[in-house]
Amino acid sequence: MNAETEQLLAELERIVVERQDWLFRFAYMRIGIREDAEDVVQEVLLSVFRRLQEKMPVESVEHYVIRSISNACNDYFRRNPLRMVPLDKAEDMPVHEGDRQIHEEFVRINKLLDTLPQEQSEIVRLKCHDDLTFKQIAELQGIPEATAKSRYRYAIMHLKNKLRVEN
Repeated sequence: MNAETEQLLAELERIVVERQDWLFRFAYMRIGIREDAEDVVQEVLLSVFRRLQEKMPVESVEHYVIRSISNACNDYFRRNPLRMVPLDKAEDMPVHEGDRQIHEEFVRINKLLDTLPQEQSEIVRLKCHDDLTFKQIAELQGIPEATAKSRYRYAIMHLKNKLRVEN
């Protein structure tokens, strides 16, 4: 194994140690089922590990992991369309006591985000839930940074108006 590969594997190990909970939350807020989110994260980390061992070029390991998890969540819904539960029924699903808070947050926020166009809701998730910068969001989405900012601004305006009407 060459020094560059060892460095990339060390970077992957650092990401797993420091950001494993964040990566799980990232997947959970998209999927909504603990076990499936854990599986997605684990599969992606194994895939990235194999890719790095095969000396395939990766510019930024962290960016690659996040993008891979995002893509894996999209693939999850293509493979498992019947497992999706409408949000109005998600509240009634059995939830492990340790997951109750994150599940309630998932349901509440997704109800609000479902009122937005998909491209705006994803930007809000990436910015607010995942604490990414607009530059990182733009790279993940393959859009200009200004577009990410404007979609976020329009989404927040829409959500504020919706909450104002509800109150």
